[in-house]
Amino acid sequence: MEIVLVIMVVFAVGIVAWLGIAQSGEPPARGKAAPDFALEGIDGARLGLADLRGARAAIVFHPQDETPECLAVVERLAALSPAADAAGTALLAVVVSDPAAARSYAQVHGPGLRVLCDPAGRTAKAYGTLVNLGFMKFARKLIVLLDAQGRVERVWRDPVGPAHLDELAKALGTASP
Repeated sequence: MEIVLVIMVVFAVGIVAWLGIAQSGEPPARGKAAPDFALEGIDGARLGLADLRGARAAIVFHPQDETPECLAVVERLAALSPAADAAGTALLAVVVSDPAAARSYAQVHGPGLRVLCDPAGRTAKAYGTLVNLGFMKFARKLIVLLDAQGRVERVWRDPVGPAHLDELAKALGTASP
C-alpha cells in the first residue's frame, strides 16, 4: 500500500512540474516595447506590430475553446470591436491555431472580430501566454494594450473574463459592449 502512495505522490509531483515547464513565461512589462510579430489573419492578410504603429492596439490572446467564459470573452470582444475602431484602436484576437479552424470559430462566436493566427505559438510565447503540453498548444487569456509607439500601456493577465473587457473599453474611452 505504501508503494502505491509513493507512486501516486511522485506522479502528482511530475504532473505539476510538467505543467510548470509548459508555461512560457511572463508577458511584456508596462512601458517596454511589445515583442514584434507578423501573423496571418483569418482573412488571409498578414498583419504585424509594424503595421500597428501610429495608433493604439489591444492584442487579446485566447485559447479558442468552448468554455462559457471563453465564449463570453470572444462575444464581448466582437461587440467591442466597432467602438475600438471608432476610437482609433486596433482590436486584435490572437489564437494558437491554423487559419481554417480560427475562421470557423470566429464565424460562429465572434463575427466581425479581427483574428490573427499563430499556429506555431511563437508570438504567444513571446508574449508569455503560450501553454505547450507537447501534444497540444494554446494561449492563456491575456490582453495587452499598446500605445501608438508599440509600447505596453497595460496588461490584463489570465484569468481574463468579460469584466476585463469592460476595463479595456474604459481604458479606450468607449462604452462597455
